[in-house]
Parts: sequence; C-alpha cells; structure tokens
Amino acid sequence: MIQWALESEKSTRNPPLPWVFFVVQATLLTVACWAQVLPHDIGKAVTVVCLVGVVGVGIRRVYGRPGYGYVRPDARQSAPYVVAMCVLAGTPAALAIGLERPWLWLVAGALAGATTLDMGRRYRARFGHA
Repeated sequence: MIQWALESEKSTRNPPLPWVFFVVQATLLTVACWAQVLPHDIGKAVTVVCLVGVVGVGIRRVYGRPGYGYVRPDARQSAPYVVAMCVLAGTPAALAIGLERPWLWLVAGALAGATTLDMGRRYRARFGHA
C-alpha cells in the first residue's frame, strides 16, 4: 500500500499547468516587490495580499489533487527556480534594503516576474500544458 501511494504521488507530483497560472504568479510576485516603494501601511497590505495569493494559488494548483489530497513539493524540480529567484530577484531586493535604494525594488519585481514566466515556459515544455 505504501508503494502504491508513493507511485501515485510520483505520477501526480508535477501536473500540467495552464499558462494563466504562471502569469498570475508572476504578476503577484512583481506587485509584491513593487509595493515596497509605496507608503509603509499600503505597501505592507499589498505585500501580504500578494504573498497570500501566491501561496494560495500555488497550493491549490500545484499541490492539491482532486480525489487524491495533497502531494509534497518536488524539491529537486523546483530547486533551479528557487535558486534563480534568490539570485535574480533576491540580489536587488537585498541591495534595496542594504543600500536604502527603493528603486531597486522595481528591478527585483521585474526580475521576479520574468523569472517566473521563464520557469513557466520551461515547466510547460517539460510537464505539459493544461
């Protein structure tokens, strides 16, 4: 039974996803970064809403399986995206904080969105289109 469960999880781990999923994720991540240049209270609220949206959409579309439950993250497959996001979006974000240059948040947001869309293109080429 455990072997069956492991095989079922493996076969459903990386589902085909629609392009709109990646567009929504890219938009939410971009807006979350860009919100850092807004006045503190507004920026904080926008950031929270965007990040809750990223997590909610991700859990619903990537980890939730109708009739099955939830699968665990595929760390091996997601590692390149996480590394790219840390380097490409994380570097300007860290510099924006460290150097107190808010405009770098705009760069971080653009790179977060572009990285997510590129990851979506690669993901759909490998795992299929929904």
